[in-house]
Amino acid sequence: MLGSNLETVLVRVMASLGLMLAACSSNGNDSAGVTDGASSSSTDASETDAQTTTDTTVTPPTSTSGESASETGTTTTTTAPTSTTDATTEPVDPSETTTTDPTATTTDATTTTTDGTTTTDGTTTTGSTTDTASTTDQPPDCVPTEDVEVTCDNIDNDCDSNVDNIDVGNDGICDCLNIGILGDVGYAPSADFQAWLEDQGSAVTRTKLVNNPGVVTPAFLANYDLILVDRIERALSADEAAALEAFVKDDGRGMITLIGYNFDNNNPAPERDRANSALAPFGLAYQGGYFGDGVIPMFDPVHPISMGISDVNFAGGIQPVDVENQGTSEVFATVQASNAGLAHQTDMEGGRVVVWGDEWITFDSDWQGYADVQQFWVNMVGWAKPKDFCGAPQ
Repeated sequence: MLGSNLETVLVRVMASLGLMLAACSSNGNDSAGVTDGASSSSTDASETDAQTTTDTTVTPPTSTSGESASETGTTTTTTAPTSTTDATTEPVDPSETTTTDPTATTTDATTTTTDGTTTTDGTTTTGSTTDTASTTDQPPDCVPTEDVEVTCDNIDNDCDSNVDNIDVGNDGICDCLNIGILGDVGYAPSADFQAWLEDQGSAVTRTKLVNNPGVVTPAFLANYDLILVDRIERALSADEAAALEAFVKDDGRGMITLIGYNFDNNNPAPERDRANSALAPFGLAYQGGYFGDGVIPMFDPVHPISMGISDVNFAGGIQPVDVENQGTSEVFATVQASNAGLAHQTDMEGGRVVVWGDEWITFDSDWQGYADVQQFWVNMVGWAKPKDFCGAPQ
């Protein structure tokens, strides 16, 4: 079957070629000859089988779209010429575009600014600039209002890191301290002591407790930086003791206690118990009886309270002790192998308590007869006062 069909195709092709040649040779009208002869000569060529040819393949016209010719059953592929609409992209000249220029956008890693700020790519520039204010937006920690501090206002006016550091008399006692004295004076005059405190600029107020119940309150204590417990005529109530405890532990202020007044027929218990009502909240106490009959204590030469002190009287005092270890206590002076002075730092860096075992340092006789009494007071007050007030923190 396939052979018969092939023969038929060959016969028709040969017949067509013959007609075309004849038409061309007679009058050159090839279009008419091809059209008319294709249908009329196929039978003749098949019947006579007389036509021969040397070319059995017809090549159709070339297609610009690359289609295949199918008349002979053989596929022929052609390649279309390249045109400007072909899918192939021409190379681009890098000089004709600015999208890849590293300096064309503000997000480039090398972008610099003149105000010291950070660019949008997350990098901080260090370019040249003369404006340093933009890099330090925070105000200074302290703005001086006084060249030399002269105002007692609980502010570091001269920005030297010392609050109310004023000592016009250069006596070592801060002029801005408010000192409250609780209790009455002892049996001997003590005008020199109180006058000296006031002369140095400190405000000193004495408050008696006899016939004055409940006077020690938080509001009362708020007026002072330092409390001196002198000869108190009664014990503090629980509320008064709690107020004093908060004054020192929470507010960070100071307290100094004295004892040895001996107004009860050589019985130390009454005045010891009264003084201990103020010391109990701190785990401190006076213990034992009177001792030290006009002797000079042994002072610790390196402790801030006793440094440089040697000539101070001690007569008929009572030993101070730390009974609960609530904070840190240091003995800075002894008499006859017993404690004469105790320095106590409360827990959590609160305020401080100085427990001195005698009262003679308040009397005019000792101010006039012993060389180091005034300096001893300077040291005690300086150590017990609030740490961040009237001078550098301790």
